Amino acid sequence: MLDKKICFIEPPYGWFVEKLDPPFPLMYLAGVAEKAGWNAQIVELETLQSPIPEADIHAVTSSSPQWPDTVKLSQRLNKEYPNSLKIVGGNHISAESKDFQQTAFDLGVTGEGEIALENILANHEEIKKTRQVIHGTPVNNLDDVPFPARHLIEWTQYKRGIFLGKKLLEPAVSVIMSRGCPFRCVFCGSKVVFGQRTRFRSINNVVAEMEKVIDDMGYRGFNWHDDTFLLNPNRVIELCKEFKRLDVVWRCLSRVNTVNEKILTIIRDAGCKEIIYGIESYSQKILNNLQKGSTVKQNLRAMKLTKKVGIQAKAGIIVGSPGETWETVKETEKGLRECPPDFWNVSVLTPFPGSAIWKDPDKFGIKILTRDLSQYAMVGKQYKGNVCIETEEMSKEDIEHARDELIDLCLEISPQGES
Repeated sequence: MLDKKICFIEPPYGWFVEKLDPPFPLMYLAGVAEKAGWNAQIVELETLQSPIPEADIHAVTSSSPQWPDTVKLSQRLNKEYPNSLKIVGGNHISAESKDFQQTAFDLGVTGEGEIALENILANHEEIKKTRQVIHGTPVNNLDDVPFPARHLIEWTQYKRGIFLGKKLLEPAVSVIMSRGCPFRCVFCGSKVVFGQRTRFRSINNVVAEMEKVIDDMGYRGFNWHDDTFLLNPNRVIELCKEFKRLDVVWRCLSRVNTVNEKILTIIRDAGCKEIIYGIESYSQKILNNLQKGSTVKQNLRAMKLTKKVGIQAKAGIIVGSPGETWETVKETEKGLRECPPDFWNVSVLTPFPGSAIWKDPDKFGIKILTRDLSQYAMVGKQYKGNVCIETEEMSKEDIEHARDELIDLCLEISPQGES
């Protein structure tokens, strides 16, 4: 079967200068293909004109900002490789499956792709004869999914690392141990792929992957992609015993209402160097409108406790949320001054397909100014994403001004910047 070739493709994404993380979903799918006996390759296109190798199957992943280029890419693939099976998957088509008709792909896959890909690989000749969208079946036992095919990636091109203090940087590998998020933030569209039911890999499976990374690659830095790493504290405590044994350093994302001083001390002693919190705002009105399920008090408490125990705290801030006014922006500025983050990220509200705001902006008092998805970037060059919305009290220009004001403040109180 190794004479059969599948090429996984990441379309260009022009908003970012540096590559921080690899195309994680494609590494997982490549692992599935290799397990099935196929010769797999991963290609990240810098431009739509970048070379694409010949293959029996070309499989493209696409976020919403990449979608306009993905449509053009499908036409190019159809012209250059008319005999290959051409597939598209990823967040955008999972949210807007009807957009498949805009493309020249043979097959669309929504949701999780591993089980669907297994079936496609086993029956690709027959599938070529039909043009359809397949709804991917969620993986119930995540231990069944092969480890990501990291050997197909030149890891040194990615700039992600773990800050150890005073600009010392430990190179980091991307890892994930769960799928699904039970929370209902109205700006988030990621649940269109993994859903709301949270599923976990076994601790043994997670540790086996980490040991493989250490043995094969020599990396001891790990960047956890789980939406809420501390969702299950007892599980984290068991994992931390293994992290200490492996002598690793790591960073993770979590919610402010999942931490206390005890769990923070445990993860610090197990190598945690940074936590990224979705603070979003220091206005309770805005947090309520976003349906975050958290409070300003919890925001401040989590940031202060994290810094107190010696873990670096990163604050993710959104400007332009439903109900945003200059008064709520000033509340966020006050909160940032009260507890300056070690790192930060200021993004503009961007109603991606799949989110509640995208589906019904009027309900949230949001006016969507453009549906040109190529303009959809929450964070872009020089930290500045493109503003695609207005609130009832803030114009596009107001939001741009507020964003720039918050960025200037963060640069003043936390010069380390983004991480």
